[in-house]
Amino acid sequence: MDEDTDLRLRDLDIAIAHWGINAWGGAEYLATILADVLNVDRIYTIGKPKPDDPNPYGKVRFVDVTEDLSPRLLRKAQAHVGRPFEYALWEDVDWRKYGSPDVLITSGATTRSVITPAETLHLNYCHSPPRWFYDLYHDRKDSTTGVLTRPLIRYLRMRDHTIDPRVDGYFANSPIIAQRLHKYYKRDSEVLYPPVAVDSYHEDDDGGFYLHLGRLDEEKGVPEVVEAFAELDHQLVLAGGRGDVEDAVVEEIKRSGNLEYRGFVEEEEKRELLATCRAVVFNGRNEDFGIVPIEANASGKAVLARNDGFPGIYVKDGENGYRHGGTPAGIQGAVERFESNGLDGDPRSEVETFSTAAFEKQLKSAVVDRYEAFATTARGNY
Repeated sequence: MDEDTDLRLRDLDIAIAHWGINAWGGAEYLATILADVLNVDRIYTIGKPKPDDPNPYGKVRFVDVTEDLSPRLLRKAQAHVGRPFEYALWEDVDWRKYGSPDVLITSGATTRSVITPAETLHLNYCHSPPRWFYDLYHDRKDSTTGVLTRPLIRYLRMRDHTIDPRVDGYFANSPIIAQRLHKYYKRDSEVLYPPVAVDSYHEDDDGGFYLHLGRLDEEKGVPEVVEAFAELDHQLVLAGGRGDVEDAVVEEIKRSGNLEYRGFVEEEEKRELLATCRAVVFNGRNEDFGIVPIEANASGKAVLARNDGFPGIYVKDGENGYRHGGTPAGIQGAVERFESNGLDGDPRSEVETFSTAAFEKQLKSAVVDRYEAFATTARGNY
């Protein structure tokens, strides 16, 4: 790590805000890593984890900003309702109470509404512009809930747009999100991939089975994966929570002699499955990032990925896997190409791009450089 960058970073007072904390997931992991890399001991958020649900990602403390908002009971009730009030809640946080930081990094969409002191640089890590406002609006608007909430969605979309100028700079978690930021906000961004502990994965002998990792969800394309392998001679192991697929899909898994559902597995078992599988099948629809293909390649295994979203950009046919169209026939075709041709490249050749070390180096340099440019501009205008 550049010692000069570290020294310059130590001179900065940095704060991190994360939009909400209802459960531990990928966004919370990212916020915790941000704090760890930047040596921040707390993350400001709306709500806080239950006492019996400790942070599995580190020792950082989450601080509930609604404790300092008035009238407190009303703000607690608004926070409980969620998104319709989150823009207003974040807008009313007075950052002078928290030391007027030099840099505030916000994680999530609604945190962008913060009004910072004039001398504070506001950077946002964007997981995605709210999809129900933009690219998924037409997928949801005709449902009963969609019809009833259209007026609210239209209001929140306008609210979302009006707060955008409060962000001084964006990080995007993939080129897909960078494209959405430009499409919907006309904003440029720097792609900063979520960190993956690539060195913690290993490769063992080919156990002869294909692997699907993730909840049994419709949006993960699980029904198509199950249908595809039910007609193949290859074994498929599925590991992940029950999800929202119809019972008929689960019954098909039970009927098929070559399909095995393990349910949710602990991290150690997951890594062992990755190490010993023949290849990983991934069928998530238009994934913003998708960590599973990276985990597969870090384990030295090919990934058969749906040809959309970031995996459709990341996977190169014949080098680190094969792409498919997401249909049962498309998945079967990808399996056949892999069985016939194998791989010409090393699946692990690209994964260092997503390593924790790469994330740390890029984040530190970006924060320091952007703050110095921000401060220089302020001085230059004097």
